[in-house]
Amino acid sequence: MSTFVVKHKGQTHNIGRFLKYHPGGSNTLVGLKDADVTAALKATGHSSAAYELLKDYRVQEDNLHAPFREEGDLESLVDWDKPMLGQVGKLGPKYKEWVLAPVDRKLRLFGSEFMEQLTVTPWYLIPIVWVPVSIGLVYLGYIRFLTVASFTSFDPSSVYLWVSLMYLLGLVLWPMIEYSVHRWIFHLKPPDSSPFLITVHFSLHGLHHKVPFDDRRLLLPPVPAAILLSIAYFIYSQLFSYWSAPLVMAGTITGYTMYDLMHFYLHYGSPKEGTYLYTMKRYHNQHHFAHHEEGFGISNNILDKIFGTLIHLKKLNRSLVW
Repeated sequence: MSTFVVKHKGQTHNIGRFLKYHPGGSNTLVGLKDADVTAALKATGHSSAAYELLKDYRVQEDNLHAPFREEGDLESLVDWDKPMLGQVGKLGPKYKEWVLAPVDRKLRLFGSEFMEQLTVTPWYLIPIVWVPVSIGLVYLGYIRFLTVASFTSFDPSSVYLWVSLMYLLGLVLWPMIEYSVHRWIFHLKPPDSSPFLITVHFSLHGLHHKVPFDDRRLLLPPVPAAILLSIAYFIYSQLFSYWSAPLVMAGTITGYTMYDLMHFYLHYGSPKEGTYLYTMKRYHNQHHFAHHEEGFGISNNILDKIFGTLIHLKKLNRSLVW
């Protein structure tokens, strides 16, 4: 781990590991090495989440690579050496405060190694799994259209037009699904009195806010994704015709795949100023570290504008570099 020491209220913090994650860009921090950042943090209006995260980088003066926290702080509510899934339900009314206080750590959900491996996903696994599924569904819709056309008044020569239209419909539906699920399911506050619902919330999305820098947990693993997409396909099969349902589903899965890869890049990539991804990285960082109840769009912010949850980004006098 690199060394980049700052002081805050007389305490020493080594934030070297955090430089590439800093929402304001690593170049914002260059002039603060070995400096006291107490006044700077206050002047820039850092959120409570930022102050909690800073605690994760506190070190001893004589050992800059030995992080420690004070006994009795927020992270003392759980044991990070044990699987988290069996602990979060017991947090009750402290859960929301705890889950929105990010830490820079690797998180373990299950004691079973087999179950644990089902919950972590490298980025390249997403296209490997879902691109072939999308292609297969397009082919299935194509064959079904030709079959239906042979028994009806459908013109078989229009197959490519209809296949394209239904696929594009599924692609257009994805941003609506993305926003709705993120806002009204992932950010639905579970009741303090329900350990089960707290655990479900943490499994679905809470863990991502708790460990936003854990690159193994930025993507939805294929097994739970397959379950959710199977439910979506069942719904589509009720809403759309025999031949069009696979095509609409293929478009939706393509949208999901693009979204998941983009989400990963917004956390780990280094987009250049003036690009769409640069703006969306700033936007998503604000959702994580300051405006938890706004900015639900990840691939775009159109629905945030429509539903009044838009995060207004400040105009900066310098480029950010991650």
